[in-house]
Amino acid sequence: MKKLAELKQAVAKEKELVWNDPDPIQGNDYTISFIEDIDDDIEEANVVDYPILIQYNNGRSEAQVYLHEIILKSE
Repeated sequence: MKKLAELKQAVAKEKELVWNDPDPIQGNDYTISFIEDIDDDIEEANVVDYPILIQYNNGRSEAQVYLHEIILKSE
C-alpha cells in the first residue's frame, strides 16, 4: 500500500491483505487477520514511519509493520 486511504478502503471492502515481511519465516501464513483501528487524525505525510499493528498466521502472531509492507493478497 502506498497511501493510508488505500489501506482504509481495502479494509472497508474486506479485501484480503498480506504482510510482505522483509524477513519472512518459511511456512508462516502472512495473510492479515486483524489490523488495529487507524487514527483518522494521522496525516498522510506522517504515515511512512507510522507503525500499524496487525495479526497474521491465523491470529497466532502479531507485528507492527509499515504501510508499504501491506499488500493485496492477489498481488
